[in-house]
Amino acid sequence: MRIWIALGLLGAGILGWSQQSASLDFFADAGGCELDFDKDGLADGIWKFTEGEIDPSAVSLSLDDMVKFAGNASQRVILAKQYGPGGRFVIHKGINFSASLTPTVGEPLRVTLALRAEGFQNAEYRIRLITGSRTVTVQPYTNRDTGGWQVYSVVAPVELNNSGQPFFSIYIDISAGDGIAKGRLWVDEIRALSNRTVSRPSQLTNRLKLCLNYLYRSDFYSYFEHPFLCVVGFDRAAQVLTRHFPDVICAPYVYFSSTLPPRFYRHNADLYNYDDVDNNHPDWFLLDRDGNRILLDDYYYIDIGRPEVCERAWQSLRDFMGRNGRARYLFLDNVDMLVGPGHFAVPRNYNTNDEWVRAVVGWFEYVGRRLQGEFGTTFIPNVAWAPGFWLRGISGNPDAPGVATLPYIGGFLLEHFPTHARSNGTTYIGPYGSASGTSGPQTWNRRLLRDSIRLVTENPDKVAILIPTLWVGRDDSTQKMRFAIAMCLIVQHENTYIQLDPRHQQDQYPSGYLPPELFIPLGVPAGNFRIQDGDIIVGGLFIREYQNGIVLVNPRSDRDFTFTVPRDLYDWDRNLIKAGTRLTIPRQTGMVLWSAPEITVSLSPTNTEVLPSQTVQFTVTYRNTGTAPGTNVRIAVPLPDGMTLVGSNPTATVENGQVVWIVPNIPVNGTGTLRFTVRVQ
Repeated sequence: MRIWIALGLLGAGILGWSQQSASLDFFADAGGCELDFDKDGLADGIWKFTEGEIDPSAVSLSLDDMVKFAGNASQRVILAKQYGPGGRFVIHKGINFSASLTPTVGEPLRVTLALRAEGFQNAEYRIRLITGSRTVTVQPYTNRDTGGWQVYSVVAPVELNNSGQPFFSIYIDISAGDGIAKGRLWVDEIRALSNRTVSRPSQLTNRLKLCLNYLYRSDFYSYFEHPFLCVVGFDRAAQVLTRHFPDVICAPYVYFSSTLPPRFYRHNADLYNYDDVDNNHPDWFLLDRDGNRILLDDYYYIDIGRPEVCERAWQSLRDFMGRNGRARYLFLDNVDMLVGPGHFAVPRNYNTNDEWVRAVVGWFEYVGRRLQGEFGTTFIPNVAWAPGFWLRGISGNPDAPGVATLPYIGGFLLEHFPTHARSNGTTYIGPYGSASGTSGPQTWNRRLLRDSIRLVTENPDKVAILIPTLWVGRDDSTQKMRFAIAMCLIVQHENTYIQLDPRHQQDQYPSGYLPPELFIPLGVPAGNFRIQDGDIIVGGLFIREYQNGIVLVNPRSDRDFTFTVPRDLYDWDRNLIKAGTRLTIPRQTGMVLWSAPEITVSLSPTNTEVLPSQTVQFTVTYRNTGTAPGTNVRIAVPLPDGMTLVGSNPTATVENGQVVWIVPNIPVNGTGTLRFTVRVQ
């Protein structure tokens, strides 16, 4: 019998993405018992209910940062019932099967938790797992003291319940008898671990790292595909990401200069507590000259120059840190150092803006010093109002006032850098700056693009979170988006993170906006930027060399620049730009020129006729027709069923039914051959 063999090439790819892998934990958003943002005493992501006639007030809940198995805190449950009928109090954590990443039915999960129990009288506790409609007893009812932390573990498959839906949840029950009953439980490190792992790149191929901001609240597990390495103000997502990838930076959200009436913020992001201020300290509100409270959006300004207001902020932060983990950074929103003459309203007790600025500096020196001293935590302020506030003077000018606060600043969030999506449907690029006048280097309060560039590049030891806001789908959207990405590439350093933010189109982009331009494989920056035809004060053509290309940005609004391409490179749209081409870089535009290998592969013979037990040799020919060498190129050919690899030159491996080679280097215009022999069974 003769057999026709037809082999097709699977493809070739360039390796080089640095990957991070972690065991998959489906309880990651709650299992560490670290956060209690809503201040109800129960770790966020864990739920509770009662059964029977037990009075819920007989049970108190809180996070305990003194008694803990791991991390910063544990979940404490105290039963102290003095009278009345008994019943059951339950806390539980289940898997959300509507998430983007869930276990399959039948997949075994290893559930672990740490528990500590003591002082149970007329009461018992137990641990159970429900999978589908079946209950698995982990710890039967008992009243014994554990004598410290006890670790429990059980493996069970995910099953369907009586409604045909997957269900998987862990329960910790406390059963109390009639009359007096008491006992104390601590629970920590609740995990539901899969045999699978999750992996994600550690950074983009242009070395940018992605950030999530508090406005995007998509499915927590949907962010594993890309290198999201910083989370601002989105605590449950931060738990999921940091649980799997501990290098993720989390900066919980708090407000600076205002108190917020909306109930969601009270006692949490609001450091001053609107209810308390309104009822007990109305003199803390900042008033205009007519005696009216100064209102912007949903918040009222507070007189932060008062010592008692600074003390309230500090005490609120101490409480916040205890309930929300001892974060390395806190994101501080609405850092407004411009409340004064010419701004929203003239405050009654601040005759000049300099007086308000002194109050801002005093707040940081009091609250920041205490926060750093007790917790080692520093602020990441939103610098959108005036990035120049933290700049050291240049050209003989004095330092800006915020330089005095730098010891308490761990980084900066640059909202609307370098583009600002306005509510009228336009994307605005602000002025760069000038050599003199109101936009000169002596001025720190003009929201100049120059000041943002300096703030990032002159503080490489501090976190820089860049959030260009954009309109998508407008006539100029592509130009503005490319300008924003190019400018982020110009200023980025090791501590830089980026999120492109279609601010007014979040429903269309629930997980953020990730255009292909963000993934151009530029490689490592070859150094800092240089400025052609100008300087840092007045601007010019910003140029930065990368391992695989060049980034060009013209931030000026009043002139174009030219640039001569030094070698064959692609543009944004993968058009080939030949060496020596003289490009015009129009005002307020950015361009990325880059090189990449283009590996073409052919196979011969493409089909052949052989008998069983016979062998046949194939030849793979590859060529690099691109503009850059190919490094660690993976070339794979599928091996059909019924065939066995019996030889290869150079030596290949068989992976998932493919014959695979890794070619270390393929130079531009380079070519080569690979051979392999198969036997027909």
